[in-house]
Amino acid sequence: MLLISLAMAWLAGLLPVGAWGAPWWMGAAWVAAACPALAMITGAARWRLCMALGGLAAASGWLLSSALAVPPPPLVAFIGQEVTVHGTIVSEPDPGEVSTSYEVRADVLTAGPAEVEQAGLIRVTLHQYAAYLPGNRVELTGELELPPVFDGFDYRSYLRQRGIWATMLFPRAELTRSGPWSIERETTRMRLTLDRSLQRSLPEPEASLAGGIAFGRDGGLSTDDRDAFNRSGLRHLVAVSGSNVSLVSAVTFAMFVPWLGRRRAWLPAALTIGAYLLAAGFSASVVRAGIMAAILLGGGLVGRPQSGLPALAAAFIAMTVIEPLNALDTGFQLSMAATAGLLTVAPWLEYGLERAALAFRVPVPQVVTRVSALSLTASLCTAPIMWTTFGEISLISPASNLMVEPIFILAFWASLGAALLGVVSEPLGSLAGIAAYYPLAFIHAVAVGAAAVPGASVTAGAGSPGRAMAAAAPIALAAGIAYRFLPPSAPLPRAFEQRRRAVTRMLVVGAGCSLVLAIIPISLLPARGPGRLTVDFLDIGQGDAILVTTPHGRQVLVDGGPSDLRLARQLGAVMPHWDRSLDALILTHPEEDHLGGLPGMARRLHIARVYDSGLTNRSATFTAFDDELPKRERLAAGDSLVIDGVTFEAVWPPADFASADRNDASVVIRISYGGVRFLLCGDIEAGAQRELLATTDVGADVIKVPHHGSRTSDPGFLQAVGAAVAVIQSGEGNRFRHPHEETLAALGDSRIVRNDLDGRVTISTDGNTVRVSTAR
Repeated sequence: MLLISLAMAWLAGLLPVGAWGAPWWMGAAWVAAACPALAMITGAARWRLCMALGGLAAASGWLLSSALAVPPPPLVAFIGQEVTVHGTIVSEPDPGEVSTSYEVRADVLTAGPAEVEQAGLIRVTLHQYAAYLPGNRVELTGELELPPVFDGFDYRSYLRQRGIWATMLFPRAELTRSGPWSIERETTRMRLTLDRSLQRSLPEPEASLAGGIAFGRDGGLSTDDRDAFNRSGLRHLVAVSGSNVSLVSAVTFAMFVPWLGRRRAWLPAALTIGAYLLAAGFSASVVRAGIMAAILLGGGLVGRPQSGLPALAAAFIAMTVIEPLNALDTGFQLSMAATAGLLTVAPWLEYGLERAALAFRVPVPQVVTRVSALSLTASLCTAPIMWTTFGEISLISPASNLMVEPIFILAFWASLGAALLGVVSEPLGSLAGIAAYYPLAFIHAVAVGAAAVPGASVTAGAGSPGRAMAAAAPIALAAGIAYRFLPPSAPLPRAFEQRRRAVTRMLVVGAGCSLVLAIIPISLLPARGPGRLTVDFLDIGQGDAILVTTPHGRQVLVDGGPSDLRLARQLGAVMPHWDRSLDALILTHPEEDHLGGLPGMARRLHIARVYDSGLTNRSATFTAFDDELPKRERLAAGDSLVIDGVTFEAVWPPADFASADRNDASVVIRISYGGVRFLLCGDIEAGAQRELLATTDVGADVIKVPHHGSRTSDPGFLQAVGAAVAVIQSGEGNRFRHPHEETLAALGDSRIVRNDLDGRVTISTDGNTVRVSTAR
């Protein structure tokens, strides 16, 4: 009890400083105000304890105040100026849709004649294919900027809590030295290797979900998916958090107790913790998560989970002494709250569920009641922190966690297995990916479905520590009572236990049979397809990306849009999850809005043949594309290929065509199946269109309108095509304001479908008729 009292005093010192910016002595004053009541209850001898508690509160408040009072780094004086930074990468890459971000320590900062050493930390946003590791030395040249404040999220304050006071957006970057060997670099390299293995074995969003579950790399999840996981209360599953690892180890322990007994069930639980630590690396947040899980596991092992609470109290004090700013870290807060609840409240909740099952004579397996208790407790105890941090309370969190947690264990091991096997052997990784897909897809479906339920979450005002404390007070009181009193240990009737064991065996056998049927190696089955020619105009933002699927399932990708992640998500939505290959790739011309997603896609999928226009450029994207897919065949007018009865014919440009404008040198593809023709026009503009019209019959049933519907098209060309359906690939809210009214008018009576308004557009044909569907 003493350690717990000391931890409460320590928390009292941290709370007013961290929540309201109060003076360092405020927490000690709170403790002093409570001391008379404590003395009246326990006697005057407790005054010494009160003094010790007050001293601890004062010490913790002073430590956090001192950590927050660190003056701004020297680089603040240069914000708004063009600078050159010689720095060191100190983080792993953080992927964005069209960028990759790093944290860089500015070892030397130069601005004009001024030069400053050890200038501070900078958040640097670079090209999406920029590849650096911790310890790499880089030279950056660009404008130093103040971090923005977004609507609903104070990004500037978030970065400052991590010691980052400035950003640089797409500076010129050059690697100057690889830097010395370090454990951090090697663990980052390992995590990136495992992450790429998952990308090779799984489609999106399952690949990013697997990375988040197995080792905390969830950067590939879309904004919509992140929102869904937040609203459904499942966000902790893909974060490096002690609440996550504690829950995983606790559920693993609970699931194995009926089979191995309490004395042996700790082995798979400990193995789970160890596997997570190895895969996620030994960063401070990962080690912290492991400590939380180990404390919880220790309490479960001795048969009295509450006995782990003093160890948790000691860990709380030690971690905030070593790094006081841990107290402000949301992951740390969630870890502490969840683990404390699992140690104290969960045993009572499990007891209540067991007795309810007996009262209603429902033979619910013990593992179900135990996992349910753990899931519900974690959701309840972390709700006030989620509220004050994100301004949102997930009301559906208990139900969604209850559905997901048993599957989550399977998803963790399947994801880790797919990642490891994919490093050893690509075919083995693909087979493991087929198995991992099902639990991952289930978790994703639950998150999306739960988030869509009316009233799944309520917005209740972010940044309100007072309200959060009021909400947390009854939970803390219940936890305190649960710590002092153990739930009764009366055994259940033997007949009821026998029925429960029978139900458990039935569930295990049924789940095993379902799993075997689900993971049949689909790649060994005969090729299947839609039975029709299907052309998906993918919703990848401002750019072109078109997937053509033949009647028997052969696939050709024409262009890749500006982003690897957007392209991967769209392909994941339309390709079979077991299919990690393309029969052909055609790049119409090497501009960023057609090329950007292709280097990343080459890392994810096996591509049998690659065709392009023969043009090159000096961009970082093309360099990455050339490195990944150096063997390419040039397409010029008159070239064609036939795949599964579908003809792909290049009708532009002529082999001897020369132009300074890459748009006019776009490969124009005519796709023919039966009596139906598609004309994919790339970005050719009016001059090239007139030349093409003079030499070729351009008539088609469907046209991919040139250059995203810009005004650079010749109305006569569009009229000559005479398409019944016109598809415009333009991004929602694009800065070019594509498509332009002149082009829309020139399309006449054509049915116009647009990615910016309609989302992904799918057109299918049996060779005679054309069917159009849209995602919105």
